[in-house]
Amino acid sequence: MLRIFLRILAGGLLLFLCMVPQTHVHVAGKEDRMKERIEKYLAGEGRLQGAVAAIHIADAETGKTLYEQHADVRMRPASNMKLLTAAAVLHELGPSHHFQTKVATDGRIEEGKLEGNLYLIGQGDPSLTYKDLQQLTIQLQNLGIHHISGDIIADDTWFDQARYSEDTTWKDESAYYGAAISALTVSPDEDHDTGTVKVEVRADTSSQIPAIRTSPATDYITVRNNAVIAGEQDETDLEIVRTHGKNEIVISGSLAKGEKEQEWVAVWEPTEYVLHLFADYLNEAGINWEGTAKTGTAPSQSQTLLKRESAPLEELLLPFMKLSNNGHAEMFIKQIGRKEKPGNWPDGIEQMERYLKQLQLPVEQMVIRDGSGLSHANGITARQLTSLLINVQKASWFPSFKRSLPIAGEPERLLGGTLRSRFTESELAGNVIAKTGTLTGVSSLSGYMKTKTGEQLVFSIVLNGLLDEEDGPVIEDHLLKLVYDNLESMHNN
Repeated sequence: MLRIFLRILAGGLLLFLCMVPQTHVHVAGKEDRMKERIEKYLAGEGRLQGAVAAIHIADAETGKTLYEQHADVRMRPASNMKLLTAAAVLHELGPSHHFQTKVATDGRIEEGKLEGNLYLIGQGDPSLTYKDLQQLTIQLQNLGIHHISGDIIADDTWFDQARYSEDTTWKDESAYYGAAISALTVSPDEDHDTGTVKVEVRADTSSQIPAIRTSPATDYITVRNNAVIAGEQDETDLEIVRTHGKNEIVISGSLAKGEKEQEWVAVWEPTEYVLHLFADYLNEAGINWEGTAKTGTAPSQSQTLLKRESAPLEELLLPFMKLSNNGHAEMFIKQIGRKEKPGNWPDGIEQMERYLKQLQLPVEQMVIRDGSGLSHANGITARQLTSLLINVQKASWFPSFKRSLPIAGEPERLLGGTLRSRFTESELAGNVIAKTGTLTGVSSLSGYMKTKTGEQLVFSIVLNGLLDEEDGPVIEDHLLKLVYDNLESMHNN
């Protein structure tokens, strides 16, 4: 009887094995081949010698890990930190939220004269431009106002007065990506680099000295032009920097004849910058005043005369994420932290961490010092980034979140963003939607990828300790190509 029972058992086992789908074995083989090729590439990539590569790749639907290396090591994420900020601000404010800038008074208008003070009140709009300020003064003129008996007061108390996050270095202060943060700030164009002035240097004149133009045109800053025009065959070697603690921009070096260079330079004290521009535009509109132009706080009972609303948050996320706008990140952090008191970094970061806990992310194992990723003290793991990417898919605002991410190989700036020149000759063009990140010695890329079979995976690649962070995109792109070429399917059939 035992012999018969064993024969029946063996036959049943053979029948069961025959019924197991062959694709299961096939998929496992594909995953093994992908892992082997990634490991071989990483081991032989000389640009990673002495550096750390943290990688986590998972199925976007199930969360199943497909590949990992150092996935739980805290890394400096650079601008991949903006993934957390975008999710937090969408959760807190919603995609249809509008930011406001108001013009108000504590007086009354009689026969074209405003008896009282005029207040320009900022409420954290990251998209306000100098042209919007001009339009506000024209609208005041249209209200019939031509004289103000009181002061012109800029109110930025919606946020606190801390202009820089705690780890900003003095070298970042004059760069557009390290601009000072205020609830009342302007940008020179539709890229919305808040608190900056655009400086254009042209060597198309007959002079030996290049021509300088700023946008907006303003005497809030002074320009010291020490640059020269070199020969047409010479290389351009131009430097445009603002003197620390001043609004003096120094231009030095040489510019090849016929060439043009431009730089966005952060101003010192953005609220004063807005006030200065607003006062100039009032004069241009034919509106004069008896008092002074200064900063201050509008009384709670002041009357709103004009209101400027930004585009909805979901639209503002495009320049924020596509172009990796640091100023927007820090303003969003302060905005979500604003409750009974002015918005500030500690309260904003605490609010972000509260949201991340709701997503079951281990906040106690993360180091979050700002919203942009500019701080070298930030510490996030690759697995934490992919966990965020998986969890936010359930949110009602997820389409707005995903739409904000750069699309690989898409040449339009507000579609491809920082990925517009990558994967252009690859099957991955249009199939990788992800956030880039770059700091000294750091490169990162985290987002979503569509596989050959149309399935979605999430990935995070964070490289720290690079001798040249420009090597990072080459390594990241090669890794994603290996995944794409060697992973046929993530799901069993």
